[in-house]
Amino acid sequence: MAKEIDLQGKVALVTGSGQGIGKGIATVLSECGATVVVSDLNPDTTAATAAELGAAALPLDVTDQDAFDAAIDQIVADHGSLDILVNNAGVYREYGGGIADITPEMWRVLWSVNVDGVFYGCQAAARVMLAAGNGGRIVNIASTQAVSPGVGVTYDGSKAAVLQITRALALELGRTGITVNAVAPGATWVNPGDPPPLDPNATIQLTGNGLADAVANRIARIPAGRWAKPEEIGNAVAFVCSPLADYINGIYLNVDGGWLTE
Repeated sequence: MAKEIDLQGKVALVTGSGQGIGKGIATVLSECGATVVVSDLNPDTTAATAAELGAAALPLDVTDQDAFDAAIDQIVADHGSLDILVNNAGVYREYGGGIADITPEMWRVLWSVNVDGVFYGCQAAARVMLAAGNGGRIVNIASTQAVSPGVGVTYDGSKAAVLQITRALALELGRTGITVNAVAPGATWVNPGDPPPLDPNATIQLTGNGLADAVANRIARIPAGRWAKPEEIGNAVAFVCSPLADYINGIYLNVDGGWLTE
């Protein structure tokens, strides 16, 4: 029997969704019928993406715990519930590099977004979901680098932490009807208006950061032979948020075109 992903009646917050992978996730959840709240640090991209999707806009700094709590309370007040939280906001480009060159400030900034922000979101969402008693879905966006390092200790370590946070919360919350899963994108092309190179062996200069560029250039090893699209990450998120995934909890779902099979 054919089944479709139907998220009508569900309220979803996607952090870091003004652009890139987050925008792809918000787009797919919206197409599946969810009431999506677009959230990003940049109020301009937040507003633009929300207008494009016909969604609500809520600028948010995920490193501010009080702001995160207030944002989720506002969503419940405005929409009646929070059924889905996607912790997508993250950074890496200017905060990586070899260990000898990493400053305490670089380390703290990256971990405050990639790890603290995930914890704050999980905690705030769990509180309202537990109080409502209707279960819920929490999806943390990890990375293939959580298990296959290559960008650098700052980013790789942070994404490994996201994976373990996910597993621990899946164990804690599973009996309440709240599932907690991680979706792990591989190489994903997020430059709008700039098509990805067709040659999988092409050298891609993304950041000027040798470690990050080395990872970007591993596109040649992906069996699918191409970069992922942000909406393809969104498809995976929509699946684990749907009734089709009611019995899926605590997983690390790679969306990498086969990257990790090498």
